[in-house]
Amino acid sequence: MSDINTLAFTKMFLHLAKYPELAVNGILLSEKTSSASDEADSSSYLHFVDCIPLFHGILSLSPMLEIALSQIDAYCSLKKLTIAGYYHANENYSDPNPNFTTLKIMEKIKENNPNAVLFMIDNSLVDLTENDRFYNVFTLSDRTWKNVTDSHIVNDESRLSAMQLVNRKQHRQLIDFDNHLDSISNDWRNPHIRNELNAASF
Repeated sequence: MSDINTLAFTKMFLHLAKYPELAVNGILLSEKTSSASDEADSSSYLHFVDCIPLFHGILSLSPMLEIALSQIDAYCSLKKLTIAGYYHANENYSDPNPNFTTLKIMEKIKENNPNAVLFMIDNSLVDLTENDRFYNVFTLSDRTWKNVTDSHIVNDESRLSAMQLVNRKQHRQLIDFDNHLDSISNDWRNPHIRNELNAASF
């Protein structure tokens, strides 16, 4: 089981909206359990609370990915969060399936968090006026990727927030790691998105 809050859902959708013609990917963060006794609950339920957009266009296992994951891991340590999800959108509109790069990145993430899940963007679902989400969620079970979308919860506020921020062109302001590497003044944490959500009434 898992759920996703409005901030994580919206930032992921804004990344997709900013680069609709390109492949995009990113990291989803969940709350970290406070003690060893919580490990059983953690393995059965993930609460995603933030999203870190990674790259657009060329998605590969590059040194830039290592740099990004290292910085995100340090950020997680400060915020008591953990890398628990990875999202990926293929460039081909009609291709919602994980490719070699997707699976290799997930493999790397699961080395540190065996409970991590994969969010595959499905372009046929991106119209949020008709759908409550734009992705399918998968978990690795017995070396097979199992669709667990039915056990993933999205609230109506997330969907409405994402649509309204796109209507207000906020996706143009989203910063991913590619933008950060172009200029380190670009903040990959995107605090302005949180501020927009806090100030808005949906």
